[in-house]
Amino acid sequence: MPNFYDWKPEPEYSDVFITIISVSIGFATYWFLAMSEKIKAQFFKKYDPEKAWVRFVVFQKLIGALFMGVIPGIIVLSVSNYTLADLGWKLGNYSESLLYILVMGSIIFILNFKVSKNPFNLNMYPQMRLPEWTKKRIIINSLAWATYLFYYEFMYRGLLLIVCYHSFGFWPAVAINLSFYSATHIAKGLTETIGTFPYGLLLCFVTISTGSIAVAFVTHLILALTNDYFSVHHNPEMKFS
Repeated sequence: MPNFYDWKPEPEYSDVFITIISVSIGFATYWFLAMSEKIKAQFFKKYDPEKAWVRFVVFQKLIGALFMGVIPGIIVLSVSNYTLADLGWKLGNYSESLLYILVMGSIIFILNFKVSKNPFNLNMYPQMRLPEWTKKRIIINSLAWATYLFYYEFMYRGLLLIVCYHSFGFWPAVAINLSFYSATHIAKGLTETIGTFPYGLLLCFVTISTGSIAVAFVTHLILALTNDYFSVHHNPEMKFS
């Protein structure tokens, strides 16, 4: 049996070790802050319900960007030789990326119109439970989603996938990615958890193929925004104004 004190860190795995640990801690920190009922109560104590929903959801999105993307990104870039371009901050193969976005975006648009009618979905989305959706609220909600999802995809398909890919190869990296991705969706129900496997696998393939997180970010943003606004359209208690 090996002696614990004889185990020595292996330099070739230091980058992936730091990446997985920083991403895990970052996500856990975000989750417990964003889902804190005490923090939520403070918003609703200080503001009227509609302002509280807007400010609380924006708060959730911004701390998600900070703890899941910005902080782990800074840590990994500081201790490794990776650059932002290495981690997917580039357009990559432009024509290939555009084709994926057009095809996947069209499919997402059509499917979301049907799925958003589901009562379970209407109870969860949009996260801002507002009876009236003005242009200002739509812009705020869209920008909050865009900020959150850029760093969300940077965490999953940039940091976690690409670093694991260079350390272990494609399929082990995909297995690790899908494990994290599916586990973090369990709280959103069975349908979303199951959906993470085909969608996550496709995004892993596209990201490695194009060398960019652009497709993952844009298609995920289409997914989030169409789901929100189709849900408003289908919800009898909400309307655009």
